Order: sequence, then structure tokens, then C-alpha cells
Amino acid sequence: MLCLAYTLIAVSCNPVPEPPQNHKAHFDTVINQASTFIGNGQPKQAAVYLDSAYHSFANPGVKDTYRKYENLINIYLHYDFDTDKARLYTDSIFHILKGRETLYKEEYANGLFFLGEVFMAEKRYTEAFKSYYDGRSFALKNLEDCSLSIFSNKMGLVRFSQEQYHKAIPYFKEAIEENKDCKPNMGFDYLFISPQAYMNTIAMCFERSGHPDSAIFYYQKALTFIAEKKGHFPKRETFISSASGVIYGNLGGIYSKNNNYDQAEKYLTQSIAINDHPGYDIQDAQTAKLKLAELYIRHSDFEKADRLLNELQVYLSSKAGTNQLNFDTRLNWFRLRYEYHDKRKEPLTAYPYLKKYHKGRDSIYKIDKHQKNIDIDQAFKDTAQKYRMTLLNKDNQLKTAYLSAAIICMLMVMIILFFIWHNLKRSRKLNKQISEQNINMQQTLDSLEQSQEENVRVMMIVAHDLRNPIGNITSIANLMLTEQGRSEDDLEMLGMIKTSGQNSLFLVNDLLKSNSKIENLQKEPVDLYVLLNYCVNLLRHKAKEKNQQLVLHAEQVTIPLNMEKMWRVMSNLIGNAIKFSPESATITVRMKEKQDSVLIAVADHGIGVPTAIQDKIFDMFGQAKRSGTAGEQPFGLGLAISKQIIETHGGKIWVESEAGKGSIFYVELPLY
Repeated sequence: MLCLAYTLIAVSCNPVPEPPQNHKAHFDTVINQASTFIGNGQPKQAAVYLDSAYHSFANPGVKDTYRKYENLINIYLHYDFDTDKARLYTDSIFHILKGRETLYKEEYANGLFFLGEVFMAEKRYTEAFKSYYDGRSFALKNLEDCSLSIFSNKMGLVRFSQEQYHKAIPYFKEAIEENKDCKPNMGFDYLFISPQAYMNTIAMCFERSGHPDSAIFYYQKALTFIAEKKGHFPKRETFISSASGVIYGNLGGIYSKNNNYDQAEKYLTQSIAINDHPGYDIQDAQTAKLKLAELYIRHSDFEKADRLLNELQVYLSSKAGTNQLNFDTRLNWFRLRYEYHDKRKEPLTAYPYLKKYHKGRDSIYKIDKHQKNIDIDQAFKDTAQKYRMTLLNKDNQLKTAYLSAAIICMLMVMIILFFIWHNLKRSRKLNKQISEQNINMQQTLDSLEQSQEENVRVMMIVAHDLRNPIGNITSIANLMLTEQGRSEDDLEMLGMIKTSGQNSLFLVNDLLKSNSKIENLQKEPVDLYVLLNYCVNLLRHKAKEKNQQLVLHAEQVTIPLNMEKMWRVMSNLIGNAIKFSPESATITVRMKEKQDSVLIAVADHGIGVPTAIQDKIFDMFGQAKRSGTAGEQPFGLGLAISKQIIETHGGKIWVESEAGKGSIFYVELPLY
């Protein structure tokens, strides 16, 4: 008893240590940078950056560490798919919040939500439902009603995934009612994304359970909600348009099933027009294309159907299309290809697609069959049983508390020895894990090197295959130039087509030897004013697409150059200025003769080049690629090849820029 009293006094005299302070401003910057990596298609680099940034910070707070795990779970569930790692970081959230659940209520509820997401990704529906149920029960006691809506929605989605559509609808309706309690400061997710998503999913439940009229009612209700709310969020116009596109696609699908050709084609075409662009829901656009292609096949409009199926094939062959998330899209593409050729009476062509379709469908049927037959109501029984067990455990703990306190004093030495043994065992296990990780990292490095070699080979093949069509274009333009009776405007345009084709052939030849330096240039006297004027006129139509103005200030100066390669340099610089400048901007091209050289400057008022990457934009394989102001995709070769060409001419190229205020690219060439 004396030992017990001493123990209680010691515990009461030692205050519980306070958790370290949080550093929101610092880790806002870290999270934003990780989000930038994800937005640029680099989820692995985002994960590495998060680990490095947190490791270098001495003492992060509980919320700081939670934010790290939250972002890593997002990466491994939606970008670099790995449920084992997602589960590991979910367990880490519960570890840092252990004993602090009521202090960090929102974080703990989110931890239960993330655990449900992991189970859903693994198609463990009963366990997922239980996690969402536990999260909702905790939120019901500790959070505002608005927070309940996300758990009710997820419980409905579990029912939806098991094709129990009538049982799913009440959960989505409950989520809508709970969402009405959200305050105006709750943000875009709660006030716009969630309500329209709940209505859309209710409509899908009605559609799949054979009630098309009710489905159309809820789709139209979702569109009405979007129309009423879009004016409240002017900065989220892209997402709002994309959401409308998704619902248009769903409406078009119902009208297609009802054999309403005109309405189906109208809504599906609208959906594709909105979402088949970078920055929008491209994956949903492919689903709309599948529905529209099926409509065209059913009505024997084979030309339109073939065009859509070819577009889908290009997407499925791309990096985004090979993602596991597009498995159903690929499977339905095989089915539609079979139906297309079968209806055209081409059985030999149709049969291989039918075979691939059945093979893919059989592989997922075995997995889903067991999961969909699980009685999810067992989750409630498990929860009730767990609650009864908790009560029994607490009662048992109360009865044995005094006995345990006396035994603690006697077993203290044994406990210390046990922890020493446990730490030694854990140390050996960690060493083993480190060795295994080193082996995995080496294997990953070998795979990356192989991937790089394959990328180079693909580029060579593409460049080689481009030569014939470009050559044909040039030949046709040359033949048309020899025909009599053409107007001067026609001859000028045909001349530009011929010259552009010839220059493009030179460009393809350079791509075939892009790993070597540009040598043995054939130079000839070239009037720089004529060259620059040609480049500006050739690109003027591209500038008009963004309502931009191209202005040229140049003198008549003749110097020895390779005409084709210098045309490529100037076209690339002017094209970049157009790409990275906003609507209605003015782009100025100036040329000035100096004592021993000629200085050319291409100035824009676009997004500028940050100082940190100004040295990287001229590297052939640098990581300084950025999208244009209208979403134009970068390739990262133009400036690198331009630098090679300028240096081979004995000149130099550089940039002066400030982020957000525009750039000036300078090219200086010797007169002789």
C-alpha cells in the first residue's frame, strides 16, 4: 500500500506535458509546394518533398503532423495508388491523436473518414461502412451537423457500390438535409461541391434501379442548383462548368437508353465540349464519348461512331488513359468496337474485341461477386457488440485497479527488462526494413533508367513517321504553285505552306539526331527583316486566337545564316510569347544593328520566368516546363534546340524576366 501511495503522489506531481505548438504559416507553404508537384503530375516527388520538409523541421505540432499525413493519404489514394501506404499514414493519424481525440475532434473524425476511404479503395465494403458509421457517430457528439453530411454521403456510396440503390438513396437525402446547416464561411466544398454531388448521385441511383423519370428530375434539380450558385463563386468557374458537363453526360445517357436520339446527342455533345480539355474532367468526357458512340452505333451512324472510338483509343493509349481508374472505360471500348464491326457485318474484325471484353469482364466479376453479396447490416451488429465489450472491459478494469497497482511495484524491474528486449528486437526489425527499402530503391532506379531509354526510342519512331505526311504536304503545295490562274493571295499562302513544310522536315531530321550537336551549318546571306516579317505573318493567326497583337520593328540587315534553322528559332520565341501571354496582350519583336552584331528582342507581358528556373529553360531535359495561359501544353525542347542553333552560329541567347510582369528573350548574332 505504501508503494501504491507513492506511485499516485508521483503521478499527481508530474504535469502532463503540453503538445508542441503548431506552425500553420510555415506548413501552409510546404503543403502548397507539394500541391504544385501534384498539379504538375509528380505525386512521387510531392511525397518525397513532404517527408524532407517535415524531417528538416525540429518540432512540428500535432496539427502540423496531421496535415502531412492527410496529404500523403490523398497522394496514395488518388494519384500514386498504394493502399498499404495510405493505411500506414491513416494509422499514423490515430497514433498522434491517441488520448487527444476530444482535443482534436475534427482531425480524429477525418481519420475515421480516411480509414473508410482506404477500405473503399480495397473494396472491403463492410469495413468501410463501419468506419464511416463510427466517424458519423463521433461527429454527431462532437461536431456541427454540417460535418455529418460527408459521412452520410459516404455510407450511401458504400450501398451504391454494392448496387443496393434503394438503400443508398435515404443516406444521400439525409446528407442534403445535414448540408443545409452549413454556414456561409464553410467554403466551396461544403456550399457547392457536396450538394450538387448528392443530387447527382441520387439521380444515378434512380437511373440504375430503373426509374428514369425520377433520375431526370434529380439531374435537372442539380443543374438548377448549379445555375443558382455559380454567381457566388466567380473564381471557381472552371470546376462549376466541369460539374455541369458531368451532369449533361448523365442526362444524355438516360435519354440514350430511352431511345431519344436528339436529346441524347444534345446533352452528350455538350458534356464532351465542356470537359474534354485540360483542367476539366477529361475522364468523364471519355465516359460521355462511350455513351455517344453507343448511340451512333445503335442508329448506324458509323462515321461519327468511328471518330469517337478513335479519339477514345488515343486517350486510352496516353499516360492518363493507362491508369487503373480507366479499366471500365477500356472494357466498354472493347465492347463498342465489337458492336461497331458486328453491325457492319465484319465478324473477323469484331471477334478479337469481343474476346478481350469477356476476358476483362470475367476477371473483375470474380472479385466483385463476393464483395457485393456481403450483408452490410452486419456492420451495425459489429458496432453494437463492440460497444457492449467496451462496457464490460471498463467494469473489469474498475474491479482490478487496486490489485494492478500493487502488482506494478513488484513487476517494475521485469517491465524495464522487457522494454530493453523489445527495443533490441525492434531495432533488428528496422534494420531489416531499411535493407529491403534500399533494394526496392535500386530496383526503382533501374526501372526509371529503362523508362528513359524507351521514351527516347518512342520519340525517334514518332519523328521518323512524321516525315512522309509532311513531305506529301510540301509536294502537293509545290504542285499547286505550278498551276496557272491562281491569285496572288493563293500563291502567297501556298508559298508559306511549302516553306513551312520544308522547315518542318528539317525539324523532324533534327529530332532524329536530337542527342547530337548541330554541326556543319550551310549558311547563306539572309535579310533578317524578311525573315522576321515572315515569322510574324505566319504566327499572326495564332495570336488572333487570343486577341493578341504582334508588332515588328526591324531594319534591312543581311548576314550569313542558315535560313531554316534561324526561322525555327524566331518562330519558337514568338510562339512562346503568344503561349505565355494573356488575352489582348501586345508582343513586340525588335531588331537593332550594333557595331559587330545584330540584336533581336522578343518582348511580352505574360506570366514571366521565375529567377529560380531561368537557367533551366534552355536545358534539353530540364524540369522547367509550364503550361500556357490558355492551357497550352509544353514539351520542353524548343528553347534547348534554339540555344544549340544560336551557339552554332557563333551567337548567344538569354532572357530577362520577372515573374508576373513578362519576359524579353534576346538573340545576338555576329554580322560576319
